[in-house]
Amino acid sequence: MFNIEVQDQVSELISGMLGTVGNVMQDLVEETSETLTPFLRQNAPLGEHYKFDGTMVPGGALKNSLRFVVGEYGSYLSGAKQGLFVIGGTRPHTITPKTAQRLAFFWPKVGTGVMPKKVNHPGNKSFDFRLAAIQQAFDEMAIQDVCQRVMTQWMTGGGV
Repeated sequence: MFNIEVQDQVSELISGMLGTVGNVMQDLVEETSETLTPFLRQNAPLGEHYKFDGTMVPGGALKNSLRFVVGEYGSYLSGAKQGLFVIGGTRPHTITPKTAQRLAFFWPKVGTGVMPKKVNHPGNKSFDFRLAAIQQAFDEMAIQDVCQRVMTQWMTGGGV
């Protein structure tokens, strides 16, 4: 048995590229995360709510908090706590005040502020907007553009 070593420009180029694969993958992951975040925010519910007097307050706490993170071991969505209830839904449950004697809120269904001792909440259907956001990003070629840009820069020796 014998080995023949070939020293040429292609071998050196490939060796050099292999040393940068980790950096390229990290760039790809970071840029994909940054690219997906606006799509998530666009697809998330606004979450408007009312003051006791019936004045509508624009929502956006969940929408503005969202960030899609793609990492070495998977991906996840980070954001405000209420995202868990929006995405996963809730079962019917009783709501009671933590410190006050009564709850106080505007109830659009009856058109006035109410102050019950407790509320039997009917629960919420889940609204998982993540898949729609990712699909929209692919449909608009955003993810493909990131991949093409990062890989082209890597193959041509340019920085990302």
